Amino acid sequence: MNTKTIAYYVSDYGYGHATRSTAVIRALLQVTEQPYRLVLCSSDKVLAFMQASLSGYQVIIQYRRCISDVGYVLQPDSIEPDTVAFAAKYHEYMESLPHKAAREADFLRTAGVNLVISDISPIAFAAARQAEIPSLGISNFTWYTAYLEMIDHSALQPLFDVYAAMDYFVRLEGAFEPDWGQRGTFQADFFSREVDQQEVSRILQTINPGRQKRVVYFGIGMSINVQELAALKLWDDDACLYIVSSNMKVEYKNIVAIPASYTESQNYVAASDLVISKPGWSTVGEAVALRKPLLLLHRSKMREDKNTILALQDRHPYRMIEWGQLMADNMHDFIDREHFFEDTQQRNGAVHIAEYLKQIVGSE
Repeated sequence: MNTKTIAYYVSDYGYGHATRSTAVIRALLQVTEQPYRLVLCSSDKVLAFMQASLSGYQVIIQYRRCISDVGYVLQPDSIEPDTVAFAAKYHEYMESLPHKAAREADFLRTAGVNLVISDISPIAFAAARQAEIPSLGISNFTWYTAYLEMIDHSALQPLFDVYAAMDYFVRLEGAFEPDWGQRGTFQADFFSREVDQQEVSRILQTINPGRQKRVVYFGIGMSINVQELAALKLWDDDACLYIVSSNMKVEYKNIVAIPASYTESQNYVAASDLVISKPGWSTVGEAVALRKPLLLLHRSKMREDKNTILALQDRHPYRMIEWGQLMADNMHDFIDREHFFEDTQQRNGAVHIAEYLKQIVGSE
């Protein structure tokens, strides 16, 4: 049986793309007997995270540093976008893209890549087209649709053309996208990395041994740096414990920081009763898959957020909240009113994606 080579490109805006890509790769390795060689392509920070996440898997993996995405550009100490600074960065990125894509195409040919997968970096599709290698996108959005409310549509045409080159598209829940897949499209549900129930029990025994407090996962994103965090009124609620990421340099008696070296944050989501987050797909996907109610922060001009929220309607409990409200109000009344699930069995939609990928790789 010949070893198939997959080049997997991962956007490096935050870690959400990396966590869901890790879930898909793990599922793919579980459902197939086909030997794979993986080439993971992203920035240094994402590659380090994924290398740690995949270290225990028996598969040949090469880690390749490549051009990062523009992502979003936020206003200082805010969760809101800075459209002026973004426009300048976007134009610079698009000017460099043809040269960078040509370099990637040379690599793909030399490495004997059979399939290019991207979540959802555009350079992958430009390079795959030049190298005449089939490509597949996995996402709930593309940067093309994400930028529609931030920049003139004519400036986005080159980015549209790049995404239009993909052969297959795995449309994640909440994707309101053009029909990108020229050769096929697959609809997928929310999903999460698999949870280790023993680890969840250990976490709860450590942070909340008597189960006397509500555990709240507070995930505003690793790419957001808001200095006002220390002033949030919610820290005053002694009835709650708050789980935060290691980059949130806030210390309080009822705050539990996830260790910086800990990659499996889904275990902390599973240990929580409620999730407070921006409407990023990966955290929302974990909350849905692990059946945790959501308090979601509103952000303007974020089309991705709007579409993810639409996907939650009539299927998962959530409430919207403004940043100013979060700053000024104690969250106890919000948390106390939430409906908490009794059945917390995980649903793993990543397996369905893996089965689809298995078919694609086998046909190429």
